[in-house]
Amino acid sequence: MSSKPSTSGISFDRLHTFSSELRVQSPQWADRLDQVRTEQDLGVLICDLFNLSHAIIPERYPSSKSHPLPARITAFVNENLHHGVTLKVLAHFLGYSEKYCSDLFCRIMGEPFSKYLRRQRVERARALLITTRHTLAEIASALGFSDQFAFSHFFKRATGQSPITIRSTIARQQR
Repeated sequence: MSSKPSTSGISFDRLHTFSSELRVQSPQWADRLDQVRTEQDLGVLICDLFNLSHAIIPERYPSSKSHPLPARITAFVNENLHHGVTLKVLAHFLGYSEKYCSDLFCRIMGEPFSKYLRRQRVERARALLITTRHTLAEIASALGFSDQFAFSHFFKRATGQSPITIRSTIARQQR
């Protein structure tokens, strides 16, 4: 960070000191604070911290560039799908309680976490079944399931078809 004072009266040196102190309690928020470069960045961070983004950001800044939370959530879930990501893990990553994270997730993403996670797993499973020759056990592991039987049961309940049926249907279509 630069040591130049900002026009708003908060020096970047003070932000860096605060970031170091914050790192002990909440590394995720400290990382975000370390990335503050402009007054707008600081405003976005504060809005996220206090969850005021729905009240402040849309009026002042275009949401697609200044509010990265939906993109961060999507990336986190996609990157951690193979670990069997849970709401508790996501809440810890974001620095929120599970209850607050659940409410925030539903408001920001437009659906409950469990429904979103199920949809992501089904979409990824379908893509892996169609585009790869991975075994069901490998696909199950890539999606965070304990074994291929748990994966197959989940997939059939979610889509109405077994993974083997999907794969054989695609194979017949390609002949």
